[in-house]
Amino acid sequence: MQRVHNAIEMVSLWLARVGGVLLLAVTLVISFEIIARKLFFLPFNVGTELSMYALATGASWSFSYALLRHAHVRVDVARKPLPQVGRCLLDVAAIMSLAVVAIILSYFAGQTAYTSWILGARENTPLATPLAIPQGLWFLGMFWFALVSVEQTIMAIVMLARGNLQEVLKIAGPAGAEEELKEVLSARAFPKRDGE
Repeated sequence: MQRVHNAIEMVSLWLARVGGVLLLAVTLVISFEIIARKLFFLPFNVGTELSMYALATGASWSFSYALLRHAHVRVDVARKPLPQVGRCLLDVAAIMSLAVVAIILSYFAGQTAYTSWILGARENTPLATPLAIPQGLWFLGMFWFALVSVEQTIMAIVMLARGNLQEVLKIAGPAGAEEELKEVLSARAFPKRDGE
């Protein structure tokens, strides 16, 4: 089970990285367009279209990594005063609802990409991009997000059934201030100096 989860974490990390590279690449294209229009009077105008594709793909490919890092926004005012069992039940309910939403989004993203593919739909721009390509990449990210959400939900339910509340909080609970501080400190860019 742990080996499967490690593989899921690794794939999610690499999808998030590729999504970030897509966003960086599109910023370079847009920057080149601006320079080409201002200095050389060249009429490039593909950056807007590519940026929409990159944003949709990069975001959907990053959702699963954000889930695994507890980076999704959670309003936990109602759960804080509850005992640990109550917090765990709310956390499991939250991750289950996230999995349901991810499955629904994945289904409709797949339907959209499939319809575009069947119709041979193309973007009404100079690139005339076949819409099935960016929509298919978007669907891939949404499908992976749904898969990871379901895996996390199953793990949380199993741990809850076993009475392992600490693991439930670790899997489904929101990131606390202490966790965020540890992550920031462990990722600090500067090496320690002598005497620190």
